[in-house]
Amino acid sequence: MDADISLLGESKARLIDYLGEGEKSGGELSAMLHINNTAVREHAGALERMGIVQSRFVKTGVGRPKKRYSLTPFGVELLPKHYDVMLNLLIKKVWEKGGDALLSQLMSGVVKELADNTAREESMTLEQRVNRVVGFLNSLGFMANVERSGEQLFVIRHNCIFNKTAKLYSGVLCSECDTALIKEPIGKKEIELVQCIGKGDTSCRNLIRA
Repeated sequence: MDADISLLGESKARLIDYLGEGEKSGGELSAMLHINNTAVREHAGALERMGIVQSRFVKTGVGRPKKRYSLTPFGVELLPKHYDVMLNLLIKKVWEKGGDALLSQLMSGVVKELADNTAREESMTLEQRVNRVVGFLNSLGFMANVERSGEQLFVIRHNCIFNKTAKLYSGVLCSECDTALIKEPIGKKEIELVQCIGKGDTSCRNLIRA
């Protein structure tokens, strides 16, 4: 079960999991969750207001139309996904074929393509370039911010979107990400990765030397 879904509470999280299998009626959800129909309506209603679940009435034979529930596109995105398993296997095959050199070459191209829209403008100040990079990192999910400590300036990433993969291939992946996502857009060679999630630290911290 995905950590974000679990924060909604056990019943709502399980309801989302079951709807991940396809559209279901209130009665079906009631039987699966072992709760009454009123509780199902309350949980589903709360999730509808959050934009996670949607409902529609379907007429099946004689009688009143039955309400059926399904996940919205946003709700589908909350379901657990294990891209890292496939990514790790893919990278392993690349490494077996060409070692660090081939992996570095391919990873560099991928990350640079991601970073194309952060190409620096010479007219921008260092602070403007740093803030632009931080904004881009946040759009990718890195949870980044800028921190000043005396004369030192740091770009800090509290999340690694390649977390499990980075722990296996930190030497190549972290190096290429730092160069393409931070060093090149900011335009300074004197940028040092002083902490790294891929190497066991709680955040990735880049020191930008004046």
